[in-house]
Amino acid sequence: KYDNHIPRAGRQLIYQTLAEKDVDFSWIELPAQHAFIRDESSKGRYDPPLAKVCFELLLELFHRKLDLDLGPRAGSAGGPPKEEGKL
Repeated sequence: KYDNHIPRAGRQLIYQTLAEKDVDFSWIELPAQHAFIRDESSKGRYDPPLAKVCFELLLELFHRKLDLDLGPRAGSAGGPPKEEGKL
């Protein structure tokens, strides 16, 4: 959210483009500066608690998408239909 390397208008354009193209995605903006997750050469921006939260989200996603057999994706052949408005 506070990353001055990608201005708000740029983030909004990315979000809008993904939504318009009906891409299945999640969007999280964090109250952090650029490079907050790097613990070296981050110019004092490293945020260990927030980095831990992000790694936990990443591990959960990997576990869900790569580890578990949850059956066909919603909207795919053989899977339940995708709910309107759901990402």
